[in-house]
Amino acid sequence: MSVLSSLIQKIAPIYPQAKRWLHRFNGGVFPQYRKELSSRQPIRKPIIPERLIMPLQQQVGQPAELLVKVGDKVKKNQLIARSSKDANKALVVPIHAPTSGVVKEIANYTLPHPSGLEDIAIIIEPDYLDEALENVLQVSGKTPDTPQQLKDILLKAGIVGMGGAGFPTYAKLPKEQAKIHTLLINGAECEPFITCDDLLMQTEADAIIQGALITAKALGSTKILCGIESNKPAAIKAMKSAAQDTIIEIIEVQSVYPMGGQKQLTQELTGIEMPHKAHAVDIGLLMMNVATLAAIYKAVTLGEPLTSRLVSVTGLGLAKPFNIRALIGTPFDTLANAAEPKTELNYPLVMGGPMMGFALQNNQVPVIKTTNCILANPPEPTEMQMPCIRCGECMDACPINLLPQQMYWHSQAHEFDKVEKLNVFDCIECGCCSYVCPSHIPLVQYYRHAKSEIKEIHAEEKAVALAKERHEFKLARIEREKQEREARLKAKKDAVKKQATQTSTDKPSSNPNTSNAAAAARAAAKAAAAKKAEDKKSAIKQDYAFAEPVNSENNIPAARRKAIEAAKQAASQASDSEGNVMTPKEAAKAAAMAAAKKRAQAKKAEIALKQIEQSVDLTETTEPSAASKKEAARKAAMQAAREAAKKRKAESDSNTEKPVNNEDNKTDVDSTKNKKQQAMQLAKANAAKKAAERAAKKSAEQATSDSTEESN
Repeated sequence: MSVLSSLIQKIAPIYPQAKRWLHRFNGGVFPQYRKELSSRQPIRKPIIPERLIMPLQQQVGQPAELLVKVGDKVKKNQLIARSSKDANKALVVPIHAPTSGVVKEIANYTLPHPSGLEDIAIIIEPDYLDEALENVLQVSGKTPDTPQQLKDILLKAGIVGMGGAGFPTYAKLPKEQAKIHTLLINGAECEPFITCDDLLMQTEADAIIQGALITAKALGSTKILCGIESNKPAAIKAMKSAAQDTIIEIIEVQSVYPMGGQKQLTQELTGIEMPHKAHAVDIGLLMMNVATLAAIYKAVTLGEPLTSRLVSVTGLGLAKPFNIRALIGTPFDTLANAAEPKTELNYPLVMGGPMMGFALQNNQVPVIKTTNCILANPPEPTEMQMPCIRCGECMDACPINLLPQQMYWHSQAHEFDKVEKLNVFDCIECGCCSYVCPSHIPLVQYYRHAKSEIKEIHAEEKAVALAKERHEFKLARIEREKQEREARLKAKKDAVKKQATQTSTDKPSSNPNTSNAAAAARAAAKAAAAKKAEDKKSAIKQDYAFAEPVNSENNIPAARRKAIEAAKQAASQASDSEGNVMTPKEAAKAAAMAAAKKRAQAKKAEIALKQIEQSVDLTETTEPSAASKKEAARKAAMQAAREAAKKRKAESDSNTEKPVNNEDNKTDVDSTKNKKQQAMQLAKANAAKKAAERAAKKSAEQATSDSTEESN
């Protein structure tokens, strides 16, 4: 002991805080440790409980997935749960059976967590045979040569940080060799009442030292430092004995809380203060707990997964505290009752120590991989919280050099942005500020609440930023698609214009003589088609000239004109169909009716002619065979009309030259003559009507067929 240490020890009874001068980091407190309650007892033999509760979530990261079902028989070290996710992308840890037995149930059970939440757990009923599978990790026993080989073994073994954090050990190791130059062993165990690491160093020092050497060789580390508090002389002696002739240096450090913190012990052993928001790996350091190194040794050399750990069962409420190699999944109350409680355990047990531990919602929760202590302290009267008196004791005790009183005021006012600026996330929640506060303010609770609120605010901001980014990306995508669409349309239009310009430029220059000849041929064809259509219209009009009544006398032949005059003369003495003589009024009525009929016939013929003309207009060319047939029909109709006219003229001449003897005969002859003329006129009209209908029908059919052929 140096002169400074001796001087401080003499001053300490007068000024207790003078002991803070003996360590490198700021602050710290000196509580009553009470470690002798459990450290003076030997390690107790394992207890196999009536049931083992194996939660699928026992570490930081993702829960494991079931590999067994109800009714399955399992053996010790058998794999019963494992995550299917990639270990390089997620924090996953498998779970193995602590002993042999039968899976009785898979249900939700309360977790050893401050929230008291439930999660899926595998309930195993032990058969007390403890049948084990040897070397389930299938290791060769040789020391891994690379970090990746060691990481694979630790992942299969399900080893996590056993100092209380629960971070998967394989994820802490870097993939590159020689990135870690110094390996730190944490044997401080600064929390009051807890002695499991102390007993482990006393009984399994060789396993701890060998685990550290295996890890250092795989990582390429050249230096190993082990820090143990001065209140563990037996452990220091055992570790120094096991570390002889190795690169491991055992360093005795001051017994001050929280010496076991990663940043505090790192500064104490190396003199390096951890930067803000930095990890030990970033500066070439890696710290591991003594229990973790012992588990690494067993996994690498024996192929044993992590199925049990050393747990301190202690407290002022227990008559016989002890340390025990507890199976993972053992209920808390089973171990607490084995320590003979002084009173009934009708108060909540504590997982961890009195400084950083938390009270359980249910005393039947199981031991998990991060459980290092079961504390049974009967409840004490709670001190009333008083207003802050701004004494500054919390600031002096803070090992991180924060401003606890400032963070408390802003947390109480819900000014979380200001709390974050005061580096609240650097707080390790050690409880030193609450321990020294004379107003009994639970400062750590305020900081935990502030951290959770800030995390929630950041999560909401991140979600809003992501939604905004996605919306802006959508708008940009729509605008980009619009521009691309417009560009394609413009390019297509330009291509069409370019092609049209090139075509119009190439045509005249290619062969002007051929182009002019083709144009002349097209014009001549159009003229010929027009002339042919005009001739066809004229021919159709001539065909219907014989059927329709024409009032112009110049166009009527002489014989027909005479017949018309004779009919007019006979109209004055006309008779009906029965031979009765009609009066002039009746004759006029009959003549009007006949004229109406003729007009109707003429109108029908005109309509048929228009239809034919329309069909002719649609047709530019007519087949030669159809024109010749129509011309022949027209000539035949004209010839028949001429012959009928001649016949009527002959009959009319013969009737006028016949002598008449008396008035009776004359009357009879006239009556007969009139009847014949009327019959002839009626027959002619019917014949003309039928001829016109046939011609119109035939012309319409011919025009329709011609237009259909041209369209095809």
